Amino acid sequence: MVGVVGAGVVGGLAAGSLTGCDAVTGGRDDEPHALDGFLAATVAMGDLYTDTITAQPALAPTLTPLRDAHQAHASALAGAMGREVPAAPATTAAPDPSDPTAARAALTAAESTGRDEAVTACLASAPRLAALLGSIAAARASHLEVLK
Repeated sequence: MVGVVGAGVVGGLAAGSLTGCDAVTGGRDDEPHALDGFLAATVAMGDLYTDTITAQPALAPTLTPLRDAHQAHASALAGAMGREVPAAPATTAAPDPSDPTAARAALTAAESTGRDEAVTACLASAPRLAALLGSIAAARASHLEVLK
């Protein structure tokens, strides 16, 4: 009996993969996902840090770990959604390269918005994504403390 049930599960998973369905997300890879915008914003946040580090190398020791966290979050979220990490949107705002205080203020504003978006996404998400989104929200809150 176990062999028959196991074969049915494997057969069902194989049939799902043949039809383009993802057993984790429950949808097709090319279908919109409720978190596509949040994923794109997470990638953009990492790119904003990269731009700021390039413009303000003296801030690199502080900002590099925060940027790396955003990149890791984008990768984990994309994986949980059954997606590849998307390319950054072309609209990433460049920080003012002449003013480290303004650059830090821009990151603080972006992190604050990002934290709020992460909390909203966590509360609206499927239960299986809540832990990941909650950890992203917590990380963004801790980034705000680092940027003070």
